[in-house]
Formats: sequence, C-alpha cells, structure tokens
Amino acid sequence: MGFWWLKNLIGVHLPDSQLQDIKHTRAELLFHVVYRSIQASSLIGSLVVAPLVTVVKQPRSLRVLHDRCLRYAVYGIAPGAAAGVVLYGLRMRNQPEEGYFDRCYRLRCNQSQVRIDRSSIFGALVGVGWSVLTPYRPIEAAIIGMYVGLVGGAVCNHFDR
Repeated sequence: MGFWWLKNLIGVHLPDSQLQDIKHTRAELLFHVVYRSIQASSLIGSLVVAPLVTVVKQPRSLRVLHDRCLRYAVYGIAPGAAAGVVLYGLRMRNQPEEGYFDRCYRLRCNQSQVRIDRSSIFGALVGVGWSVLTPYRPIEAAIIGMYVGLVGGAVCNHFDR
C-alpha cells in the first residue's frame, strides 16, 4: 500500500500507469481481505447472533437487544480478523507475485468496491470522532460508522449504475 493506493481510496482519479504502480501487493490485499472479513463477522454478530441470544436469554427488551447488538458487533472483530488472515492464506497460497498484482489491480480499478471501502473507512473514522459526543465507546461508534458508510456506499453504487 502506498501513496497511489491512498489517492485512489480518497477518490482522486489516477491514470492507468499509477494504478499499476503497486509496491506492496501482499499488504494491500491482506488489508482488503481482513477488513472485509471484519465487516462481515461484525455484521453477523450484531444482526444474527445478538437477536438469537436475546430470544433465548432473559431479559427480552429493546434496550437489551440494542446493547447486545453493539457488544456482539465488537465481539465479531477478532474472529473476523483471524478469518481474514486464514482466507487470505488459503486463497493466495502458491500464487506467484503476478497473482497478487492482478488481484490488487482489479480491486483498484473496481470503482464500486473502492467506493464501498472509502465510505466504510470514512464512516469508521467519523464514528470514532462521534464517540466524543455520545455515550458510545470509540470502538462501538467506529462500528456504527462503518455500517453507515457500508450502506451509504452500497446505495451510491446502486444509483450510480
């Protein structure tokens, strides 16, 4: 990951020659896979596991569900990070350097994917700042911001077609 990756992520248009200048392909791909796995496991924790636990365990109120959703979203970060590393290792095992380059280049050129990554990272950063004004811990606010950015990026992609 480097300067061109960051410029592409924030939305600066880059010519093809700069998109192809990928210095740290393995780190860039690992970051992408781990970040996506964290998003998925955190969503599963908050939208699937927390409601199921609330149905099974007492007390059953919206406040308890809210608290469990936040808690299980945070709990989903560690398994997501571990799963991302494992998925990366399994998928990219025995790949030549060209395989890493090709995957990173395709990710950089996929504007829908870049938009979702940009909005979810920006949302997480805004969430950390937002935590100063709310009763949420920074990690909880970052997760909420990441979700808002993820949905916002997906909506923008839908209307951009």
